[in-house]
Amino acid sequence: MKTIAIINQKGGVGKSTVTVNLAYELAQRKKVLLIDLDPQAHSCQIFCTANPEQPNVKDLFLNTRLDIKETIQPAQVKERKLSKLDIISSTIHLARATERITTIYREKILANHLSKIMADYDYCLLDCPPNLGVITINALYVTDILLIHLLADKGALDGMADLLETVQEVKEKKPFQYFILRNSLDSRTKQTNSYLAGELTTYQDHLLKTVISKAEIINQARIVNEPIQVFAPKSKAVKEYRQLVLELTKI
Repeated sequence: MKTIAIINQKGGVGKSTVTVNLAYELAQRKKVLLIDLDPQAHSCQIFCTANPEQPNVKDLFLNTRLDIKETIQPAQVKERKLSKLDIISSTIHLARATERITTIYREKILANHLSKIMADYDYCLLDCPPNLGVITINALYVTDILLIHLLADKGALDGMADLLETVQEVKEKKPFQYFILRNSLDSRTKQTNSYLAGELTTYQDHLLKTVISKAEIINQARIVNEPIQVFAPKSKAVKEYRQLVLELTKI
């Protein structure tokens, strides 16, 4: 199983939308587990029906002996189950629960849980919270590929150097792969795009060729809680996500 952590240090920038659409498209070809690590729980709002009796990601972090399989449920869209996509849901209570994590080697909690199901999936996607707290550190520790979701704005690169330095420390000086996905790029904003291209020169070797264009239809799909592939299957956005999956699976 290959693990991909999707991260952006800012909240409310569409990271979960990228994760949801990427997960849905990837599951057309591979067996995928999506773990919603963000207390805002945007990914599981689309892919699952809340079940207060089922253990969720919060319980995984508070109970290291919990069987991870008890937290997994089939993903579904509008009550239609998806055959190759499973999900572990999040909860707003996850943020407060982190204060109660006192386990030794607490940065390895998620890795220890995932080691029990390595043979069950081709890919595991981690929708990370917009901070570098203990939950994100767990994601960074276990990830094979770090996917940095980058918006096309002047402040987009804020904190990237700090993020990569933190990843290096968490990975204990071992090599790791990271790639930058330019999202919501508007071809009309030439000056902004030129600025962004210049700032990304340092990271040229880590830029994905695929770019997700700015499109109102993606926002509309999010409003009705559907992946773009369900809401507008013939849209340009679907083609871009398909290309993204092809690029990632070749890594």
